[in-house]
Amino acid sequence: MEHMRDSYDIVIIGAGPAGLNAGIHITRSGFSGSVLLVDKTVPWDHPIPCAEGVGKLGFEEAVEVRPSWIRQPIDSACFHAPDGSTITYRDKHGGYIINRARMQQDMAEQLQTAGVHLILKKRVSRVTPMEQRIRRVLFEDGTSTNAKVVVDASGPVCGIGKGEAVSWKPNDLEPAYFVWVENINMAPDLIHIYAGQNLAPGGYAWVFPRGTDAANIGIVLGKRHVRGKNLRSLLDQFISEHFPTVRIVQRFAGSIPCGCKKGPVAIEGLIKTGDAASTINPISRAGISEALLSGGLAGDHAIRMLSAETSRKITRICKEYDQAWSKHRGNRHLKLSRVKNSLLSVPDEDYNQGARLLSSIPTEELTMSKIFRASLGRFPRLVWALRHLM
Repeated sequence: MEHMRDSYDIVIIGAGPAGLNAGIHITRSGFSGSVLLVDKTVPWDHPIPCAEGVGKLGFEEAVEVRPSWIRQPIDSACFHAPDGSTITYRDKHGGYIINRARMQQDMAEQLQTAGVHLILKKRVSRVTPMEQRIRRVLFEDGTSTNAKVVVDASGPVCGIGKGEAVSWKPNDLEPAYFVWVENINMAPDLIHIYAGQNLAPGGYAWVFPRGTDAANIGIVLGKRHVRGKNLRSLLDQFISEHFPTVRIVQRFAGSIPCGCKKGPVAIEGLIKTGDAASTINPISRAGISEALLSGGLAGDHAIRMLSAETSRKITRICKEYDQAWSKHRGNRHLKLSRVKNSLLSVPDEDYNQGARLLSSIPTEELTMSKIFRASLGRFPRLVWALRHLM
C-alpha cells in the first residue's frame, strides 16, 4: 500500500456510501488534485448492517447503478397490523434489495483507478480547526496529514470537528437490532413491515428478503420508548413467533440518527455528509440513497471550496451546500421529523381497523391513492405512517 502523504487537497473520512460517492463526484469533475479516502475498517468485509432496501427512483437519482449491485427487485410491501391483519401494496416504481458490500467495494476500486489514495484500517482521532487554510487530520496510530478540505462521512457520533459549530450530536438517535437469517420461505419481491406498541413502540419491525432462502430481520424503537426495553429479546420473541424455523447467521446492533441536523453541516474546510449530517429519513429510517445523494453534493461543494479565494465565498458555498440538501431531501425530512412522534404513535386498534378496512380492496387494485381515499378520514395518522413506511 502506498505510503500516506504529508498533505492532500481533500481528505474523505469514511468509505461508506456517502464518502464513496463524494469521491466519485470529485473524480468525475475532472479534478486533478490529491484525494485521500480513509476508513477505520474494511467496509465491504464488515458493512454496517442494514436491510439493504432502497427505492428505485431515489437510488438511481443518487448513483449510477451497476446490475451487479442488485440482489433482487422489489415491487410490493406487506404491512402487518398488530392483530395479524395485512395490507399488501404494490408500488408502481418499486425498489431493490442491494448488495451493499459489493457496491461499496466497486466504488472504492473505481476511486483507486481514478487516482484516489485509499487507506483502510486507520482510525481518525481528530481534525484540527482551520489554520492558514489547512486542517490537520490526526490518526490514532500517531500519524497525521494536512488537508485543505475534509469531507466527514464518518457516521453519526464520531465527533469530527470537536469544539466547532459542526460538532453536534443527533437529537434523535434510535437503537436498532438486526439479524441475517437463512432457511426462510418468503417471496423474493416482497418486503414486510410489522407495527404494534408491544412489538416496537414508536418504531417497527421488518423482514426483507436477501437472496434465496435468506432475509434480514430487524427492529427499531422510537427514542422515547427505549427505557426498559431489550431489543434483542424483543426481536428474538418476534422471530420465534413468526419464523421459528430460521437459522440466525449473524447478529448486529446499531444506532440510527433519525432526527434532522441540529446545526451547520459545513464550515470552512470541513463538510459533513451522510449519517454525520443526519440525512436519514426520520420515518422510514432509510439512509442508503440519502447518504449517496448527500455525499455527491458534498463532493461537488468540496471542489468549489478548494477554489474559493475568500472566507466570504467559502461561507456562501457552505450555505449553498446546505440549501442543495434541503431542496433534495432536507426540507421534506424536517417536516416528517416534526410530526414523527404523532405518526408513529398510532393506537394498535387503529392499525387493526385500518388494515381490515383496506384488506377488502383487491391487492392488484390497492394503490396509495386508494389507501388515502378509503381511510384518510377515519385513520389519518395511520395513512401517513403507511405512506412513509411502505
